[in-house]
Amino acid sequence: MVNDKIVIASDEDLKVVMSPIRQKIMKFMRVEGRPVTSKYIADNLNITPSSARHHIKLLEQLGIIETDHCEVINGITAKYLTITDKTISLGQSINDELSEERDILARNMIYETYNGFQDLIKYKRALLTDEFNKGNKLADILSGVVHLTEKEANELYDMVNNFINSHSKSTEASHPFEYALIAYRADLIENQVKE
Repeated sequence: MVNDKIVIASDEDLKVVMSPIRQKIMKFMRVEGRPVTSKYIADNLNITPSSARHHIKLLEQLGIIETDHCEVINGITAKYLTITDKTISLGQSINDELSEERDILARNMIYETYNGFQDLIKYKRALLTDEFNKGNKLADILSGVVHLTEKEANELYDMVNNFINSHSKSTEASHPFEYALIAYRADLIENQVKE
């Protein structure tokens, strides 16, 4: 699967993705998993339509949101928007004056995902237990270490990335699963600590 990457390399790009309301718009659209209008976004996020259009325009300029199609409804053309299939890289490997802001954004993204997980556990524990007993995994955290060659690590990354991208749109039988995946060469930091 060909998948372009958006690297957040400038202060302007970082400001676009760091905005809490734009974070909410991106998450809402990912959870919806289908094309939606700016009015639908505004109504569901309790913001004004003009505010939604403003934030969406900035995300479109960055290449995160795009027009899926247009429909004429009661004589008015409605533009349906979708999240692109592009991978968004925060540019964590870039060593510049924005490193701290990138770190804050990454921590917030992981924190928001973990909070959603905790809310599900807290408020739906009985449902999770029933579904787990049926063999359905609605929520879980996996942690550990795998030993991979560089080639295998690249293959795993590509496999996970391709699987995620191929399931980024909703279907009639699908449900949105939010995720945060972190993987890194543990021996590189371990060696740094020992030196």
